[in-house]
Amino acid sequence: MAKTETAKARRERHWRVIDGQLYARYVWTDDNGKRREKHLKAESKAHARELYNKMRRELQEHGERLLDAERMTFKDLADEYEKSHLQPAEFASDRKISGLRSYKSPRAFLKTLTEHFSEKRIRSITHSNIARYRLARLKTTTVRGNARSIASVNRELEVLRAALRFAVRSGWLIKSPFETGTSLISKAAEVQRERVLSREEEERLLLACTGRRAHLRPIVITALDTAMRRGELLKLTWADVDFDEKLIRIRATTTKTETSRVVGLTPRVERELRALHTSASKSDDLVFGLSDNFKNSFSAACREAGIEGFRFHDTRHTATTRMVQSGMPGHLIMKITGHTQTSTFMRYVNVNEQTARQAAETLAQFHAASETALVSTAFIN
Repeated sequence: MAKTETAKARRERHWRVIDGQLYARYVWTDDNGKRREKHLKAESKAHARELYNKMRRELQEHGERLLDAERMTFKDLADEYEKSHLQPAEFASDRKISGLRSYKSPRAFLKTLTEHFSEKRIRSITHSNIARYRLARLKTTTVRGNARSIASVNRELEVLRAALRFAVRSGWLIKSPFETGTSLISKAAEVQRERVLSREEEERLLLACTGRRAHLRPIVITALDTAMRRGELLKLTWADVDFDEKLIRIRATTTKTETSRVVGLTPRVERELRALHTSASKSDDLVFGLSDNFKNSFSAACREAGIEGFRFHDTRHTATTRMVQSGMPGHLIMKITGHTQTSTFMRYVNVNEQTARQAAETLAQFHAASETALVSTAFIN
């Protein structure tokens, strides 16, 4: 006579057939005392036992959130990550307490990633999947038909890495696929911009910043003499400018590194700002009164001046390089420019023909002094 399975045995067995499909079955009681049940498709009862043991082990080692995330897709993760991290910055007492100051670009990168990974379960994304994505993106062109840069793809991968780390912290993923193989983000492979404006080019550019482009002259001169970022310049208010002390105080809420700093006014910057202040209306709080869309007028000024391959951000590069060439100590320059990492700061330090010759001359003087010392020693002996 066949042994009849009891109701208790049915409740506790590790497999179950649903609509003709065999499933591994795991039952547990959650933190709220509620009975939970999870099913995974199985190929055989032996396979169901393996899946059952896997679910039990994951629950014991990582908690129930990992079991709940078994079916989480990248789209699900992207939605959660955007809601949690990619939101406008909120400030309290001049300090950012949540969100991002620049969240639009990461959102755009996340959208591109979601289009690719979409319904793929996050636990099935592998290191090789990401490597193939990287290669595929490098083979595509931009909206304007240009080759896509390594730097651009790296920014996308940085968002992907951040989202997967968020999944690990949230208990939805045991380990990020970025950590299971060789590095997928190589900053060394990026082509760093080394464009520095020459004095002659600067003269031509400032001549082009007249007439209908006269509004560009003050911001260009200030950028070239202070190394301030475009966002910092656009958000600069008259309350930040101290003519008596000849200083500009850059607020933490406007800086990329969320740290306030002070820069000095050169005579020509002071002249430009005083002229602006005299003509500014009382209701105009912003120093330059410009919106974020002066890119076209700046590009037009560069074309008129016959200057190629120069972007507004290169004014910061130029200013930093000039400070280095003036002999100012690097640690002081970093205080002025707001760089927090030496490696990033060094990207702005360019060796041109003049500084290369200076280095060679200094080394030659060292060799000459050493040889003289040797001759003197030999003569004495």
